[in-house]
Amino acid sequence: MIFRNATGLYALLALIPFILIYLIRPKNFEKVIPSLMFMMQEKNKFKKASFLQKLLRNLLFIIQLLIILALAFSVAAPYLEIPHTVMVRNNVIVLDASASMQAKDGISTRFSKAVAKAKDSLGIRNTIIVAENTPVIVLEDGSSGNALDLLNRLAPKATSTNLGDAVLLAGDMLGEKKGVVTVISDFIATEGSDLLMAKRDLVSRGNSVNLIDVSNDAENIGIVDLIVEKDETVAVIKNYMESDKSIKVTLTHNNKKVSEKSLTVLAKSKEKINLETLQGISEIRLDADDDLAIDNTAYISSPAREESRVLLITNSPEENKIKAALSALQAELEIREPPTVNAYNIDHDIVIISDISKELFVPTDFVDLRKYVEQGGILVIGAQEDLAEIDALDLLPGVIESREEKATSACVDILGRIFPKDPFSDEPCFTSLNSYLKGKAKNGSITLASAQMDNSPLIVHMKKGEGEVVYYGIIDKYSGFYSDTFYPIFWNNLLNYLMKVEDIGNYNQKSGRLSAIKEQEVKTPSATITTNKILLDEAGIYELDGKKTAVNLANEKESDINRDNIELKSVLEEFSAERVKDADNFELEVPLLMAALIILLIEFLYIKRRGDL
Repeated sequence: MIFRNATGLYALLALIPFILIYLIRPKNFEKVIPSLMFMMQEKNKFKKASFLQKLLRNLLFIIQLLIILALAFSVAAPYLEIPHTVMVRNNVIVLDASASMQAKDGISTRFSKAVAKAKDSLGIRNTIIVAENTPVIVLEDGSSGNALDLLNRLAPKATSTNLGDAVLLAGDMLGEKKGVVTVISDFIATEGSDLLMAKRDLVSRGNSVNLIDVSNDAENIGIVDLIVEKDETVAVIKNYMESDKSIKVTLTHNNKKVSEKSLTVLAKSKEKINLETLQGISEIRLDADDDLAIDNTAYISSPAREESRVLLITNSPEENKIKAALSALQAELEIREPPTVNAYNIDHDIVIISDISKELFVPTDFVDLRKYVEQGGILVIGAQEDLAEIDALDLLPGVIESREEKATSACVDILGRIFPKDPFSDEPCFTSLNSYLKGKAKNGSITLASAQMDNSPLIVHMKKGEGEVVYYGIIDKYSGFYSDTFYPIFWNNLLNYLMKVEDIGNYNQKSGRLSAIKEQEVKTPSATITTNKILLDEAGIYELDGKKTAVNLANEKESDINRDNIELKSVLEEFSAERVKDADNFELEVPLLMAALIILLIEFLYIKRRGDL
């Protein structure tokens, strides 16, 4: 019992005169009268027990004492702190809906088990956060009825797991309020903030974190990586089981079987399988008896291919290195040797000038080439020793100053479609040069690669009129670039960049990506919605922006459905029983006054019964 007004206890001093009056009051005494001696002695045999007799004799004193105590304590404004949990009041459920939650658990799944646990954890008001790779708030401060309806409609997704950020978001939702955060998961956290750190943060703010584990022993073999190229697709298959597994891998196109291969994957190991990339939509399917189906199928999207029509103008077609690279590409290649260029009759997508003789090249052909570019054509001009002496009519995106007979390296300046981040972010210099043309890029041009020695531009891109011009400043006979494996890839990347051919990687995405898009109707694997942002959290085909995009899990960590976090598992039991304690104040002032009135009434009844009234 706690007193708001401790000075009110001075009212207990009223007991002092009360007790003194009681002690000094006249007392009855007995006198033995001989004629009544016999009768009194007989009466003493029937005396009640001394304790009960005194109690009955002093009952009025006790009643009055209780009245004084009740009144005195009420003046002190006492109250009681009644502790209770706050789970019902502020309840946040973090429900794991990642791909691993689709694992079988008997005749059910981990997710179904988690939903049942979530229903048992509901309070009066509930906030539900779905933990995918990006936490999603699906219900905020809803009733138990709203929560039940929502839980019945939820389904697991095809993403990785981010429990830590979901728990931190739960803390943000609670704000200054104390509450219980119930995390229901198999605790295969594959990305995001550390869950234990997030839990400690919430606990330090006075909240409770209740961890419920729904994991189980399960077996899996699945596609954990998918590398889609224009002509070939590589699927990486991992066996998580303790024994070797023999499976069949089937490639289907438009729901028709194209090929089937048998494969044995050793225990705890990976195997790669190469398959043809088919135009349109195709699927790779594993005939595997395991506990996780989501990674047994991979979807592939490849846009229709259109061959680029390329014209190569050269006086050395047999020795030309660019011709050799273009011949290996999917391009319709035509070669013209000066002076027979017929530049007035060009309807090709791209024109490349390389190793021409200035004596044989007709100057008026550059006039026609300039018209071709200004009207939307694409021209690539290759470096050669006497390029500065050729009048290209201002088509070059740079100014040639001199030829340098010095060794240097060609290094990437801008990463992108032509020079991808991997591997050029780590090592930007990709070839050595024994000789090069020193110069400067023109204003308005973009230098993609330059000489390491003096930053002379080597790969330059510039808009001109409605068309584009590219300067290829590497003289192949003074460089080993043409023998590098990246050489044909460079020309393929350059042609695709100039032709605005979209990277096939944009048609094939891993799940979990959140994108802002122009508001439009989007067809997902499960529904059709109108939105201006899309979270790719399902495996299958999405139709948006006029194209079909294949989305796959392809996540080695998420497919490891038996992976244990030893540190996390060790604290599950400890924190599964936590509850936040709060206290309500039960005021005793009014009850004490009421008790005093009731006792006073009892006193009147007692006095009347005794005959004093």
